[in-house]
Amino acid sequence: MYYQWSSCNLAGRMLPGCEDREIAEQLTDRPLQPSDVFCFPLVCSWRARIWNLFDDFITDEVKTEFVQNPPEYIFSDDLSWLDEMIFEVTGRVSNIKELAAKRFGREFRAFRAAHATRTNDLALFYERGLRFLRPEEIEEKARAIFNVAQSEPAAEKRFQMAIDEIQARDKSGGRNGRLYFCANERSLIDRSGGSGHYLIYGSEYLYCIGIRVAGTWNAKKTLKAIGRPTMFVCDIPIEMMRSSTVEEFVGIILGCLFRELLSGQESDVLNSSVGSALSLAVDVPAECIVGHYHPAMIYDPFWSA
Repeated sequence: MYYQWSSCNLAGRMLPGCEDREIAEQLTDRPLQPSDVFCFPLVCSWRARIWNLFDDFITDEVKTEFVQNPPEYIFSDDLSWLDEMIFEVTGRVSNIKELAAKRFGREFRAFRAAHATRTNDLALFYERGLRFLRPEEIEEKARAIFNVAQSEPAAEKRFQMAIDEIQARDKSGGRNGRLYFCANERSLIDRSGGSGHYLIYGSEYLYCIGIRVAGTWNAKKTLKAIGRPTMFVCDIPIEMMRSSTVEEFVGIILGCLFRELLSGQESDVLNSSVGSALSLAVDVPAECIVGHYHPAMIYDPFWSA
C-alpha cells in the first residue's frame, strides 16, 4: 500500500521556515553534486574515477583475466577473489579493500546520503543538524505525543514496560547512539527497499513505543498527523564515517564495476538489490545538509500491521 501525504486528511501543518531549502525529489532534476562528493546512485559520475584510482593494481590485464576466467562468486564484502587475481596476473600482493578505502578517502571529501524522518519543523534540523538517537529525548517526545501522564500508574507502567521491551539503550540493539542514512534514497521510498515507515511515521523508536502504549491503529493515526514525510539529503564528510563503512562501500562499488565487465552493460544501482544503508555514531552538523524534500508517494511496509 502506498501512502500519499498530500491527500491524507491526517497530514499536519508545517511550521514556517526553510522552505527555500527544498530540492527536487528526482536526482536527475537536481544540480550535479560537487566533484569531491561521492553520490552512489549516479554511477556515471564515479565509474571512470574509481577505475583510475586503482589502475596500478587493477590493470587492463587483470580486467581481461577477470572476463576470461571470472570467479564463481563476486563477493562485495570479501575481495580476496580480486587480491588473488591481481597476484596471479601481476605478481603483486595486495589488500585491495583496505587500499581502496584509503584512496577513496583522498579522492572524495564527502559521501552523499539521505536521512528519512517525519517532522513539522524543518528549522530545527537546519539549526542544530541531524542528531543520533538519544532514547531519553524520544521517550520525552512519546510522553507528549501519546499523552502519557506519570501521575496515572497504569499508563506509566505500560510506558515503562514498552521501554524495557524495546531495549533501545542496549548498545547491541543497533538503536542507541546511531544515526541512520541510505546512499540510495529511493530504497527509503519504494517498495523494493521496504523502509518507507521512517517517512510515514518518523522515528522507529517513537513508533515502537506508540504501538505499545496506544495501540497500532491509534499510534499510526497520531504519528501521521505530525507534519510531513521529509527526506534530508546530506554530504557526510568521509572523516565522520567509520573506516569499516567506507571499506564496505568500496567493496560494493568494485563489485558493481566488475559485474559491468561481465555483462557488457552499464549497471543501475537504483535497480539492484544491493543494500546501501549506513550509520554514524556522531551528530551531523547543519552545514552538511544539502536540502530536503517531501516524497509524494511512499510505500508503507507497515500497512497490514
